[in-house]
Amino acid sequence: MVTKSKFEYFWLILPMAFAAWSISRVWTVLPSIMGDEYVYTSASKHLPFAEQYFSNYIFSWVMSATNLCGTDFYVCTKSINSVSFALAILFTFLIASRYLTFGWSVFVASVTALSPIAIPVSYFMPEIMYFAAMTGVVLVALWAADKGKWQLWSLVGISLGLAALVKPHAIFMLPAFTIFALVVSYKLNAGNWLAGLKAAGAAILGFFVAKFGLGFLFAGTEGLKLFGGYGSPVDALTSVVENQAPTVSQEAGTQATGLELLLSVTFSHLAMHLAVVLLIAGLPLLLSLRVLLSVVKKAEPVGPVSSLFILVGLITFSIISVVAVFEAYVTVGGDNHSDRLILRYYEFLIPQFIVMGLLLPRFTDSKLIWRALQGSLIIGASLFFSIFYPTNFDQQYADSSTLPGLAASGGLFIAIAVAVSAAVLYWIFTPEEGNVIMGRFIIPLFLVVALALSQNNLISINGTQAYFDQAGWTSRDVLEGVPGDRIIVIGQTRTEVFTVKFWIDEPNIKELLVLEGSVIPAGNVTESDYVVTLGNIEVDFAHEVVTEGEGFKVIKIVR
Repeated sequence: MVTKSKFEYFWLILPMAFAAWSISRVWTVLPSIMGDEYVYTSASKHLPFAEQYFSNYIFSWVMSATNLCGTDFYVCTKSINSVSFALAILFTFLIASRYLTFGWSVFVASVTALSPIAIPVSYFMPEIMYFAAMTGVVLVALWAADKGKWQLWSLVGISLGLAALVKPHAIFMLPAFTIFALVVSYKLNAGNWLAGLKAAGAAILGFFVAKFGLGFLFAGTEGLKLFGGYGSPVDALTSVVENQAPTVSQEAGTQATGLELLLSVTFSHLAMHLAVVLLIAGLPLLLSLRVLLSVVKKAEPVGPVSSLFILVGLITFSIISVVAVFEAYVTVGGDNHSDRLILRYYEFLIPQFIVMGLLLPRFTDSKLIWRALQGSLIIGASLFFSIFYPTNFDQQYADSSTLPGLAASGGLFIAIAVAVSAAVLYWIFTPEEGNVIMGRFIIPLFLVVALALSQNNLISINGTQAYFDQAGWTSRDVLEGVPGDRIIVIGQTRTEVFTVKFWIDEPNIKELLVLEGSVIPAGNVTESDYVVTLGNIEVDFAHEVVTEGEGFKVIKIVR
């Protein structure tokens, strides 16, 4: 770590100022991820740990403090998220300072503060806390690799287990950290497989002790569930898929099995995930594969810089494989993700891409033919993704903070991909200068532009209150004290209905999605006492109007 004079520490104000600006941009944004935000707020604020569907108990425990804020709970949510964002920036700075000068470490922290990982500060979701936790796990893993003692790998597993109690999807990273522990310890001990296996075993044991031990303390036997409920894998793979768009085989008069759809979605999504990570950080990630191959061939211990590249490479390529399978699996199970690309499980790696980009000049460049092959792959992936993704995938902030703004920018997205391609082309023929351009300019600029576009797009969508926000606020006031399971919200879209449920701030509120102009019979509300209707919806049962406003009514059922 490079230290500087006290005066130069003044520059740390830069990332803090940039973080404050990023937070201010989304501070007034209203709930955007429905119904995830309703699910998380209901669980965190109102349900015992043992009754929560997801085992994100640490997140729920921390966010339960928003109960102290009354109707201002969403402001408190963003305040807590801001602390998590600051921790993510701090951990990133500490990682960068292991390899870079103080000034460049401040640069990394500043770009991180201006990167798309700032977007989830706005949400009542575990994403930003998860980003901070996973960045902390990376820091602990790099520290353990430096120290070389196999026992320390248990701390890596424990920290990953704690991250899994923030967001269960952290388990997706367990294979990468296990392989990293195995490789580093194996090389450090002159090819001793026992040492490598002990380190890997310590990491795995630490993970399960933390995940299930603390999970049991939080929720009893319910805390021993690994991931959550997505149905039976066997049923999903053997059943005939229903409610899906016709496939080639279906048009021929047959139906696609779950296994066929699983494989189709897996491979198509794996290609898309590979394309997007190559667009964001193609050179560092391909270099990570080269470094891993070199380490396997040589007998020397893994160096500190190589450790970073190997770890981030392992996490990236393993997680995109797992996420592709996950997207296919839930599609087979009935929740169609065939047109969704989920980056939020690995967007915490974005700051590490910045560090790796700045470290590119540390490595010897490959031969021209290999640079040409790598460059062609990155250029092809970048152009393909920028053209294909916006028109074939649904751009949801629930899936990514990086992509929605870019995809909505139209030709600008393609122009950005062309700029990345031009820089890669320059690198092919002038590698030394190309490495500097990619690390210091292209990767950081891409991330800053992605943030600005995503912020602007999110603000345009949810930056001002809509009629259903007002419906939620009014319903909360007039239905105070009414149990959530005695309320039903009826509307046309999931976003509108779940936003009202979110603002009422009670668990177990029922919902019903209908067409505009529908007439609701008494049979649809037999287990409710109050109905909130959104839009042009009529009811065919005895009732009295409690209150109404533009686009909504709150009515009491008369029995």
